[in-house]
Amino acid sequence: MPQRSTRNKLRWQSINAEADLKKAQNHLVQLAALADDRSPYIGDNLPVIITTLDMLIITLEKFNQGL
Repeated sequence: MPQRSTRNKLRWQSINAEADLKKAQNHLVQLAALADDRSPYIGDNLPVIITTLDMLIITLEKFNQGL
């Protein structure tokens, strides 16, 4: 079986990191839905976390295009 090149290994790692971040984002959105505006702590903090994670995902997507 042929070995994967280092470049392919790098791409694979970065693509999987992006998928993991999107999965985390989905979990956080579900957490917000479950909280249903009943928790001031979640309502105050989670939108900032989700927005920051979204910016990170966008940045990683652009990074992946360069690999």
